[in-house]
Amino acid sequence: MLFKPKVYMYDFPQVKMGEKRIMLPLFVLVALFGMGSWLGVNGIWMELPLTISSLPEAWSLPSYLAVTFQVANIAPILLTILSTWKPGKVPERPIIQLILAVQIMAMLLLSFFWHRTSIIGGVSHSSALLSLSFFLAMCNTTSNIVFLPYMAIFPMQYMTALFVGMGLSALVPSLITLVQGVGGSTVCVNTTVVSVVNETFNRSEVVQLPVESAPVFSVAVFYGLMTVLMCISAGAFGLLLVLPFVKKHHVKQLHSLASYSESEDTKKPLKDENGIDSSCESDIPKHIDERSRLSLTPQQQQSKPMPTLTFIWLLLLEAFICALAHSVLPSIQAYSCLPYGKRALHLSICLSNIANPIACFIPLFISTNDLKWLSAKSLLGTGFSAYIVFLAFASPTPPFQDSALGEVLVILAFIAALGLFSYLKVCIAGLLRNEGKRALFWCGVVTQAGSAIGALLMFPLINATDIFTMVQPCSR
Repeated sequence: MLFKPKVYMYDFPQVKMGEKRIMLPLFVLVALFGMGSWLGVNGIWMELPLTISSLPEAWSLPSYLAVTFQVANIAPILLTILSTWKPGKVPERPIIQLILAVQIMAMLLLSFFWHRTSIIGGVSHSSALLSLSFFLAMCNTTSNIVFLPYMAIFPMQYMTALFVGMGLSALVPSLITLVQGVGGSTVCVNTTVVSVVNETFNRSEVVQLPVESAPVFSVAVFYGLMTVLMCISAGAFGLLLVLPFVKKHHVKQLHSLASYSESEDTKKPLKDENGIDSSCESDIPKHIDERSRLSLTPQQQQSKPMPTLTFIWLLLLEAFICALAHSVLPSIQAYSCLPYGKRALHLSICLSNIANPIACFIPLFISTNDLKWLSAKSLLGTGFSAYIVFLAFASPTPPFQDSALGEVLVILAFIAALGLFSYLKVCIAGLLRNEGKRALFWCGVVTQAGSAIGALLMFPLINATDIFTMVQPCSR
């Protein structure tokens, strides 16, 4: 070959954020990729105020979706079993590509068939929405287990970008529904209702019926926009696989939690050609002296395994946080907010979703490895959550119901609780990232396990008991 074309490599400028430097194009690509993690489920939940009024399940539709989403956990459960049985044999890239492709197809089908129903057992059900929601939920729940281990090939600061993208998966649908008009106020209209008492006498009475404001665009258009966003996320992942400057930022060696030798005093974990530990039986590293670890430099700390109790506590903390943030608080949000009016519910959803990605940026500037400090912040977030749960129990007559103070307090409580939990999830993932891909895998496992436990706990409390009472429109 007489002529060989030159391939020019452009060195993009790096930006200093806190104590770390990031390459903006790579940060943006990772964030757009992370946006595809929970976009499907979040989009369906954000659109519930419109779909509920058009589908046969009516207000019981959220409970049907909750059951559907929990059944979808079979996918991450099977993947966890496979990964435990065959450590290091589960390829993240093909699974991620499948997840993104299925979500694109499901969202596209929803835009055309979301309103289709079928007769099952003599009862009309939203078969199209529920079945496609199942596939979307399978993809979203599995993303927790495969997205985090994949990010182990990048430096720590780009883990923050992934969580920013996960926050965008809630923020972007929220902003779209805000424009759509889902949060419009309900108007109570006086209507005369005539009832037949007997053949010669009819009784009429004037009642107030709620009238919802029409959306700016339809549900079908909303799901079409979600399809476009999923295509953007898939395109970002494709670029992460092929762009040369992305590959230059891969971390070549990371130690893993796959297994360690029985005696750390006499043996060291074996590494394969990729620098991943694969030698022994335990998934959790042996105990090392915490004081000596804290006295090491950051580079030296990364070469030592995390103490067993610290590792277990971080996983338990992650599971508890995810149970509250992903299941408990969203399940009772209507009961906590609707007594103060529809505006309180609307603003608590939108503003907390906006706070989510903002909180994910904070660890770039304010991060901590102090376990006690992380635990204290978790306790603070739990306090805000307890107030929200109290308001839900007090529905339909919570404190300060007829004042602006009550509305402001419940909105701020949701913003503070969910914002703190988002910040803590990034900090915990950052600590576990230093322990390798296996630690991030288990972080993904407990993230979904905590979410599932919270959902399974709240479902019977809401649907099988009278603990929570919904405020009906125009009833006040």
